[in-house]
Amino acid sequence: MKEQIVYTAYCVADKIDLSAYQKDHAENLLSRSAIELYYQFAENQHAYLFSYGVIVFVGLDQKTIESHLEQLKNYLKGARNHHTNDSLQVNFDDSASNLIISFSSISISRLDHAVNKMIMMHLAQSVALDHYNAIIQSILGEIKTYTHYLQLHGKLKLGQKKALQFIGRTLNTKNNIAENLYILDGPEVTWEDEYLARLHDTLAKHLELVPRYREIENTLKIIEDNLDVYLSYNHHRESSRLEWIIIILIVIEVLDTFATKLL
Repeated sequence: MKEQIVYTAYCVADKIDLSAYQKDHAENLLSRSAIELYYQFAENQHAYLFSYGVIVFVGLDQKTIESHLEQLKNYLKGARNHHTNDSLQVNFDDSASNLIISFSSISISRLDHAVNKMIMMHLAQSVALDHYNAIIQSILGEIKTYTHYLQLHGKLKLGQKKALQFIGRTLNTKNNIAENLYILDGPEVTWEDEYLARLHDTLAKHLELVPRYREIENTLKIIEDNLDVYLSYNHHRESSRLEWIIIILIVIEVLDTFATKLL
């Protein structure tokens, strides 16, 4: 048996309220956990929801997908106007002996719920990485404008409050990545299933999950280094201002003392 299957993932929000969604949509639910809901609507027609704001569809036409996305809006926290999305073509051939990677697709010889969920999970992590990378690149772009100004004018046009806001955005993104994505560690199901272990490795390689994750880590390090310099500069500037205030107050006190004695 041979079949072409298209998986499509959408990053729609910061969080999906899975508990509320499950309560209102219990029909067709096959499995659930605190961080995911897995639905089957028909043979080879599924939806996989992840708490970190991603939903993956397989075997559904675009009109049906859009209907599900519209239905999902009431359960989103930090909903986004623009949905980051990605697709993956999977070729199923039960007579094949190995997993095969091509430029735009992968070929598998086994198709069950475990395999299906593995593919959908990796695509979900891929689209989440795209989203987090966009946030980090936006922060880096803003920081570069201040660095360029520093280079041209020899002074920093970035206050303490703005620098702390940058730090907050950076740390929040860093924490979300650590909380939601497990790029470097294989899922537990791969420990006891050799095919799933090979599928995990194949998908991670095909979607370049580890290099993209490392790139985000490196960009975060560059941002943090820049912010350390900015905070150090602001601290030095504030210390100098306080020193001058103290000197002025001392001078005023001395002048006042002399004036009192003369009078």
